[in-house]
Amino acid sequence: MQSRCDLSELLSRLPIKEKNTIRGEADFYGASYLIAKKLKLPFIPFSTSNWTHGASMTKLKYKEQLTTQKEHSKCLVASKEQAEFLKDCLIDATATGLPFLYVKDVDELIIQRIPNSLLVMPPHSLPYTKHDWDEESYARKINELRSNFDLIVVCLFSNCINDGLWVKAFEKYNIPWIEGADPYDKHALLRIYRIFNSFEYMTTCAPGSHIVYASYCGCKVSIYGDYQEYCEEDYKDTPVYIKYPFLLKYNLASQSEIVFKKSYPWLFCSPKHAKNMQEWANKEIGKKNKKSALYMAYLLGWSPWNELFHLAYRGLHYIFRRIMINFFYKKIVLRFFKYFLSTN
Repeated sequence: MQSRCDLSELLSRLPIKEKNTIRGEADFYGASYLIAKKLKLPFIPFSTSNWTHGASMTKLKYKEQLTTQKEHSKCLVASKEQAEFLKDCLIDATATGLPFLYVKDVDELIIQRIPNSLLVMPPHSLPYTKHDWDEESYARKINELRSNFDLIVVCLFSNCINDGLWVKAFEKYNIPWIEGADPYDKHALLRIYRIFNSFEYMTTCAPGSHIVYASYCGCKVSIYGDYQEYCEEDYKDTPVYIKYPFLLKYNLASQSEIVFKKSYPWLFCSPKHAKNMQEWANKEIGKKNKKSALYMAYLLGWSPWNELFHLAYRGLHYIFRRIMINFFYKKIVLRFFKYFLSTN
């Protein structure tokens, strides 16, 4: 097995992590950075529009599946069907394709896909979720595939690494792992794009956007092993689900093994038998709705006036905070110490 050579080559392709300032959804994973880089801007302007990230593989029923923004807000989504759905909810929506679609415009690196290679992507956690996955069983199942592939690498979400999830299970079988996406990394989308383009196959045991992204990049994707279903207990501390409990019930029902298998039967197979579904992924990611970088800047609300307004707001917010801190210190802290000293 040529894993050491191929793995070191893969790691050399990945961009160095760089923390990004998050001011809205368009900044997560470096989406707005892609547009700014394409336009050769020296900074990332403030976005007034909401740009949806996740690939929705469930039937639309609630607007909160796409955005939690209020009526008359602006939202950029993958498809025209999604845009029309949100417009019926009084939200100004435009079909632009998902942010992942725009990575190719700024990446000049030519990547040679590693022959007979398998990328493994387990389900991932979030800072406010707790899971009880059978990590050992899944790692053992993947280990049984060693004779079928020349290289097997596990890709872990940043939060899983921080929480120690999946790491020990795969290290037990000497299966190497790499870090995938980090929501606060400016180069997250570019990183995962290069990872997907480096492998011939990708397998997972849970639904998610990674299925669409990997298929779009040309990976032969499969769902293999024990299907890892989520439960309400996993998300009891998730802010969006606390506010919209109906959304959690609907998502869990839509992503159950029975429902998901009925909707996407071709995904459930041994990794070696997976097929190229790039044409399907192009539709899911909204490829035909892709816009120019200049038009995207307009849709994101980038303008000198919005930037000045945002800078002024940040300045006033900073001044207000300093005033309140100073007030708190003088009126409360100092009075407390004066009272304490006078009584002693």
